[in-house]
Amino acid sequence: MEIAARFYGLTVLHIRPSTENDPALTTSVERPNVLAVIIAADALNLVSQKALVRAIEGRPGGSLPLLILGVSTQTNTTLLRTWSSGAVVGSRRLASSIPIVYDVGFFDGLTRQLSGIELPYIRSNPVYLLISPSSGSQRIIDIRQASDVLPIFVENTLGRLKVFLACAPPVHEFQDESSPEHTVAAFTQIAPLMMFMRYSAGNKGWHAVHHYSNLTIDDPWLREPYGFLSYESLLSEMEKHNFHSTIAFIPWNYDRSDPRVASLIRAHPDKFSISIHGDNHDNKEFTDYRNKPLSGQTVALQQSLARMNSFQKLTGIPYDNVMVFPHSIAPEQTLGVLKAYNYLATINSSNVPMDRTNPPLLPFALRAVTLSFADFPSIRRYSVEAPIPKGLIAVSQFLENPLFFYGHQEFFSSGIDAFDRLADEVNRIEPDTRWRSVGEIVKHLYLTKQRDEEGYDVIAFSNNFCLENVSFQKSTFYIKKQESGEPTIESLMVDGLQVPYRIQEGYIDLAITVPSASTRCVVIKYVNDLQLATTDISRRSARVYCLRMASDFRDITLSKVAIGRAVVRFYYKHNLTPMAVLICSSLFILCCLVGGWCLRSVVDKHYKARGIATPS
Repeated sequence: MEIAARFYGLTVLHIRPSTENDPALTTSVERPNVLAVIIAADALNLVSQKALVRAIEGRPGGSLPLLILGVSTQTNTTLLRTWSSGAVVGSRRLASSIPIVYDVGFFDGLTRQLSGIELPYIRSNPVYLLISPSSGSQRIIDIRQASDVLPIFVENTLGRLKVFLACAPPVHEFQDESSPEHTVAAFTQIAPLMMFMRYSAGNKGWHAVHHYSNLTIDDPWLREPYGFLSYESLLSEMEKHNFHSTIAFIPWNYDRSDPRVASLIRAHPDKFSISIHGDNHDNKEFTDYRNKPLSGQTVALQQSLARMNSFQKLTGIPYDNVMVFPHSIAPEQTLGVLKAYNYLATINSSNVPMDRTNPPLLPFALRAVTLSFADFPSIRRYSVEAPIPKGLIAVSQFLENPLFFYGHQEFFSSGIDAFDRLADEVNRIEPDTRWRSVGEIVKHLYLTKQRDEEGYDVIAFSNNFCLENVSFQKSTFYIKKQESGEPTIESLMVDGLQVPYRIQEGYIDLAITVPSASTRCVVIKYVNDLQLATTDISRRSARVYCLRMASDFRDITLSKVAIGRAVVRFYYKHNLTPMAVLICSSLFILCCLVGGWCLRSVVDKHYKARGIATPS
């Protein structure tokens, strides 16, 4: 309960009635800021139904939804009948080892993006509710096993009161806490609570203003085509299926762009964008400090920005200073350097730095972005080159997390339409999804909730964000952003004007007024030693040159043949270096040539022995 409440920025007031008519319960319900009532199923005998219902229905602020949570086989069946108006007549445990799934129904304002979705249910022997056939109860979540469909979360009316009943949630320990599958499974542990909390809180709980999504393609430089990626053909698919593609661009390639491709991208900023993918993208350039010290990684981050500035000048294409690390996310101190150099965020398959352990799955997995490491936004993304876990899209959109997908040029080997189905699914589940660049999404990565009095509270995640006032009146936004004070803040500006602020208890506190239907942007800059004009952007390393040429050979040439694609898949699966692929490919070609020469020699000898001229 506490996890779900904190997620939505709510406070749980715990009351333990000493007697059935304890006035503390009814008095608490009458408070104007109370949004809902939750009763533990094993405490029903301590609550006077008549007194509580009278208090809820008679409160000045209007009625409240009521949830009876944790129904088990030990719950008193008479009390269940009484509180559900006879709809729920008991509960039973399902004894079976056959796989079980969640089926989410439709309940206006509660199921939202989860409506009609199937989710994994990982606990065996769950408890389900016994429903009277004559009841008018609404089933919200069922568990399905083979042909059996059994309710675990239902709603019924008690007079004018909406009463929800949910079975005891499953509890499970996860082995790999970074797995997307386990993120979905973790949500199912508290799904009824999360749905009820959001339903009850409405705009008074933390929520995003919009839903966002993005496809990022790692590695390509601007040539047509780049392996299986055709920019012109991809543009056509994006226009037909409404999605946006970001190129995670390797800064080493800053001056290699084809002017025609650059012109295409400049002309379609609503469909194409550029972000930063490492610096040289040589093998593990942002790895543990024993293999590459922090000082070397710092130089690489400086150079990547300087090279991207040159790329922007040469092509006229702006870029988002969002870092997608090659191979895997860097250690935590490197994230601190990103913050100091005013990067917006980092987006990777894991949002936990390589030198840190994963926090407990709940509540950590419920948000795609975290500021737990160096106070810098680290965001989770999902590969399209492996099956997307069932329910992940719906769960992410219900939780209002941005959806970042990624792949490489080989993803399009089956056709340039390879992403269309997934884009269509995202748009179907949440038709208001906004497909934007990674930078644009990060700038709108904040949560807001309506205050009891006037105005809105805001939690911001980035050092550069734009507040949108979607209300019909001028409103004040009370902003908090996690901030340790390291590095030192150089300036905090709102729409280009410096404003006062304060840091207390680990947060920046700031209040700004935004006119109706308007946007105001906040930019925080940190003190650093970055001198882009004098940063060396030359390509002096022969090793890096060979690696980049090997990568081009891998993506542009090798991937065009079946055996080459097998080599590329082996490369990604085993995290090999491009040079290793080039060496293996060269050896393979050499073996083929030697084999062909040997075969030709055998054929020549055969024909000579028979006195026949060798075929040409």
